[in-house]
Amino acid sequence: MKKSAFIIFFSFFFSAALSADNMLVRMMNELAGDNCAEGGIKIEIGADVNGDGTLEDTEVDNGQTKYVCNGENGENGSAPAVSVAVADGSYCSGAGGIVVTVGGDDLPVCNGQPGANALIKTTELAAGNGECPCSNGCIKVEAGLDNKTANGTLDANEVTKTEYVCNGENGSNGKNALSKITEITDETTSCKNGGVKIEVGVDVNNNGELDANEVTDTKYVCNGKNGYVGEPGDKGEQGEPGIDGQDGATGPQGEKGDQGPKGDQGEQGATGATGEPGKDGSTSLVAVVDEPKGENCAAGGKKIEVGLDANGNGVLDEEEIDLESVYYVCNGRDAEEAGLGSSASGCSLESIDENGTLISAVFALLMAVFALFALKKSRN
Repeated sequence: MKKSAFIIFFSFFFSAALSADNMLVRMMNELAGDNCAEGGIKIEIGADVNGDGTLEDTEVDNGQTKYVCNGENGENGSAPAVSVAVADGSYCSGAGGIVVTVGGDDLPVCNGQPGANALIKTTELAAGNGECPCSNGCIKVEAGLDNKTANGTLDANEVTKTEYVCNGENGSNGKNALSKITEITDETTSCKNGGVKIEVGVDVNNNGELDANEVTDTKYVCNGKNGYVGEPGDKGEQGEPGIDGQDGATGPQGEKGDQGPKGDQGEQGATGATGEPGKDGSTSLVAVVDEPKGENCAAGGKKIEVGLDANGNGVLDEEEIDLESVYYVCNGRDAEEAGLGSSASGCSLESIDENGTLISAVFALLMAVFALFALKKSRN
């Protein structure tokens, strides 16, 4: 009975005392062991970080964990009467609270006063200004509580902590990503009916060409198989009779002859021969040309043109280009040209990784180009 009364009192006490700071208390049975020889209650305290009203394991402040251990079993006694009431001004002024009465003793539990907001102020400092300790400049970070003026601004007399975050060294210029497309005209293992081979990589030696040792990934876009000749279609319905020709000149009227008998209707003629099969469709082609710096690519790049080989010469001529299927793969700009030589936030530029997301994006674009072009032609 004593244990139950104590738990009730302790629960009311901690829940009231910690609610003002959004703190939570969790109690569970503690088995007999190193913490409590006779077992007892384990009390865990922590802030409700996710605001779900439940103290999660990750929110427990282990430094605040307490144990209320059972004593040795004794004679049963009578439990004191426990009651809880709202505290009036004689107990808690301003913030209010509750009064827990155990037996004849009143225990007030008052709400805490609202705390001041924590504020942070950052200031960018140039190198060599006398305050910044960094060779490439830095960011001055000041922190404190808005407890002087409560105006939402961190004033000088409210600063309690100052740190400096140094800018990093200037990064080296990145390498350009390149792509190379080669047409496959003969039968190979990769493409039985021909197609194009697409190679991508980073221009390590900066010569503007994708050398063999710079290729990091290769993909193939193969032509489809030629379709089979279809079966002859069913015989069409007989057409409407043609228009009668003009009447000839009227001849001299002959003598009236006897009326002859009506003749039988002749049989329908045989079906004509099937026409020759139609010609095969045109092959789809892709051409890649250099794109100079300009409106389409600020740093230059490659222009990808797609169309059908209407004249069958194996070359994508200008009049065969589908103007709605022209795409651009642009080079990245140099760091100095883009104005990113150094970072004011402590970050630095790094070279494009050979297996980076830009290469993956190039492949994704090329695969989407062929898929959209094929879908468009199939609908036409």
